[in-house]
Amino acid sequence: MKFLNCDKVLCLAAHPDDVEYGMLGSIMKYTDTKFDILVLSEGGNFDESNTMNRYKECESVWEDIDNIQGSFLSVKHYGNPLADVSEDLLINTIESKFNISDYDSICAPPLDDAHFEHRKVNRAASGLIRRIRCGLVTFRTPSALDEWIPNFFVDLTKHIVKSGAVTMYAKKKALLKFTSQQSKSYFHEDSINSFHSNYQCSQRNMTFVESFKIERCYN
Repeated sequence: MKFLNCDKVLCLAAHPDDVEYGMLGSIMKYTDTKFDILVLSEGGNFDESNTMNRYKECESVWEDIDNIQGSFLSVKHYGNPLADVSEDLLINTIESKFNISDYDSICAPPLDDAHFEHRKVNRAASGLIRRIRCGLVTFRTPSALDEWIPNFFVDLTKHIVKSGAVTMYAKKKALLKFTSQQSKSYFHEDSINSFHSNYQCSQRNMTFVESFKIERCYN
């Protein structure tokens, strides 16, 4: 199966764990789509966990999933790189690492998001596809605002991944590898379950879902 009929998708993460929290189940489910993940910073401003090597946590998740190729931004600053990078520099740096024309779509955090670095990444994603035929899909983050309304849901309830586990529970197990974040409220199991719940989907026997908004699609 392919994610939105895409052969290749570039996923932009403002911080380590953004993509995994928002859409790892979909990556696990749609094995015929290749997902390249680019992590743009070591973590958010004023985050005490930035003293840890959070990149290794990402790598420990990626190594178990065949259709992920992950990398990290080459622009490095003390603390949080994104805070000191202009949008122009961010776009130019990404374009120097990736040929955006190779991708059917970019996945990014929403513009309607309480976290300013998520908004910066969203604007960069829009800039990257300004002249090419490449779609834009936003994925739900824990800080997404109510103004962000998804229009595409991926059911994680029944699909079985190659390990033999239901996709949702395989994702939960993978999220445990982000050891630096386990004390954060949104990594508590109740929060994870709530994040993956949608009333309208539950009425259709979809207990756990990942939520997306198709902003632009050219397939």
